[in-house]
Amino acid sequence: METLYQILAVLGAVGIVFVLYRTVKGRPDLFSKTNLSKSFFTMGLLAIGLIGFIALLVLMLKYS
Repeated sequence: METLYQILAVLGAVGIVFVLYRTVKGRPDLFSKTNLSKSFFTMGLLAIGLIGFIALLVLMLKYS
């Protein structure tokens, strides 16, 4: 049964790589400098917000 799960995992990984490859070949503008810059800025803001939210939750647990 474990071998079946390993085979399914490999097939799933190959499928994901194939879909990503097809997407990149079909739309190469997804990885332009401006798009990546906007994406990293947005992800940075979301990460800072998440860190702040978790810090607030930790403080609430500490003082409750």
